[in-house]
Parts: sequence; structure tokens; C-alpha cells
Amino acid sequence: MDPTEVGYLDITDHYRRLIADRQITDGARLPSVRDIANEWGVATKTAQRALKALSMEGYATAVRGLGYAATFRPHDFATLRVRVNGSRERGEAYAPGDEQRILSAKLTPVGGAVSEVLGIEPNDLAVLRTGSVTRAGRVIRMSHSWFPAELADIVPELLTTESTPPGNVARIEAATGRKTELTADHFTVDLTGLQHVQGFGVPQGTPVLVRTTVRHDGQGVIEYGTTWFPRNVVLAVEYNDLANS
Repeated sequence: MDPTEVGYLDITDHYRRLIADRQITDGARLPSVRDIANEWGVATKTAQRALKALSMEGYATAVRGLGYAATFRPHDFATLRVRVNGSRERGEAYAPGDEQRILSAKLTPVGGAVSEVLGIEPNDLAVLRTGSVTRAGRVIRMSHSWFPAELADIVPELLTTESTPPGNVARIEAATGRKTELTADHFTVDLTGLQHVQGFGVPQGTPVLVRTTVRHDGQGVIEYGTTWFPRNVVLAVEYNDLANS
């Protein structure tokens, strides 16, 4: 297969269908990064991204020393892909007077999807930063951002509740030489849980827009974040058509 025709999402979609259709059984070991790279004719970092994406979506679980195992889940949602060449600006553009706050910044044990996406063992430590944005006394954004624990030794600001330019990802890149090669945003609609009821001032079970973001440098995840937006907040995304510029 021509490697120019294959991206990590093609590989992810392939294995997702096999797992959901039970052609790969629950708990079965998935091919290794090297095996996938050889089979699909892609770079190993492309194969690694595909397995990370499966893990983030709940179709694979990292097994220490063995790679990844399939995790069955039914076709309970539809994934619509939008591929964008280029880079997007980090964060959102806020209006004058919007109040951005970092509510907490700490090292904490992790598990589940967080440990799998970050590539660490369950109950290992990771940096968790929580934040909110308020407009005219109303919370319009709540967020959790996870970073590998070792980055806190290099960028101490990760463990402070200050939020100043150029932002933590830019600080990490400057301090480590790592550069974000891929930013993956997944959008879905969920229902507010107890942790967001008080912040948004809505009843539990109210619909909320959820954006999950993974920043990857080709070797590992730099940041794994989840952002929640309540009803009546419009998240507008603009794209420059570079082909016509």
C-alpha cells in the first residue's frame, strides 16, 4: 500500500471496526507498533498514534510489557472525521472582561483513559490542572488538563495556579525541545455530572458539549485535556484555506 495514502486515522478506523464487530475478541493482543508499521507501510510513529487513538476512544487498553489489548465496545456512537492540514491556535479567543482562572494544579494518581493516553501505569502520578472561564458572572468553560509528571520538574509553572502567556504547552516545547506534531480534537455531547452542576449552575443531566484534546509530538503525549461547554455557548472554529491563499 502506498504510504502517502495511509494516515493513522485509517489504521484506527480499521481496528475499531474489527473490535466492535468482534472479529478481534475482547482482550486479544493487538499487533505491535512495528507490526502495524510493516503491514501498512507507515512510520512507527504513525502506528503508535493509531494505537493511542484506539486507547483514547476505549477500544484498546495498554498492557505493561505486551503493548495493547482489544477492549470490546459496541457501535454506540458515530465518529465523523474532519482532517485539517496545518495547525490550530491553542485555546479560545475570549472577550474583554472574561475571567480566566486556574482552580487547581497538583500531582495526583491517575487511572483509566488518562493513564492509557499518557502511557503510564494506573495509580502513577500525573499533573492535573483544572480551570474555568467566566463571562458576566456565568461560567462558560470548565477544563481539565493532564501532563506527564516528569514535565513538572522541567516546567515548575505546571504546579502553580498562575496562567500567563505563552501558555504551558509552549513552555514545555521551549524547555524540552519537543514540538507538537499532532493535535487531535474529539467533540461529543454528554450530560453534566455532579462535578459541573455547581460550576455551570444547571441541573444534573443537562446537555453539555465536551471537547477532548490530545497533543502528541510523535513520540508521546504532551497534553491530554477535556473541556466542557454548557448550552448557549457557541464554539466557533475558523479555517484558512491555504490552498487558495
